[in-house]
Amino acid sequence: MTLPPVRMIVLRLVATLELSLVIGQAGWAAAMIGGQEQFRPHHEIGAVITLVTCALGAVSYLVLRRWAGAVNVALAVLLAVLGGVQYALGESGAVAAHVFLGVLIAMVATALTSWTYRHSPPDHVAQEALSATPR
Repeated sequence: MTLPPVRMIVLRLVATLELSLVIGQAGWAAAMIGGQEQFRPHHEIGAVITLVTCALGAVSYLVLRRWAGAVNVALAVLLAVLGGVQYALGESGAVAAHVFLGVLIAMVATALTSWTYRHSPPDHVAQEALSATPR
């Protein structure tokens, strides 16, 4: 078994980190909905971390767009945009919309992770990378 190219490893790590943070946010939200308000600070801090990570993740996918492919780039950018909207909904106190959008965000993060792990860069991109590697 050979390892995938470093660029694909980076994209997979980014997608996995984003999905992990989104799932963590869902856990803190579930605790709060279940009446455990002491977890609000965890959810609030996690929101900032998740938002920044998704924004940086979108930049990573844009920089590596030839390796990521159009679908993955679109999903990464969508995840960052939805994260911004989600943060604004949370700040405004729109709980129902915030929870509903959170479910959609979890779906987009799952799709991004799945598509990223299944994606192979086009042959010409991989060949260009191999020919540019110093020996």
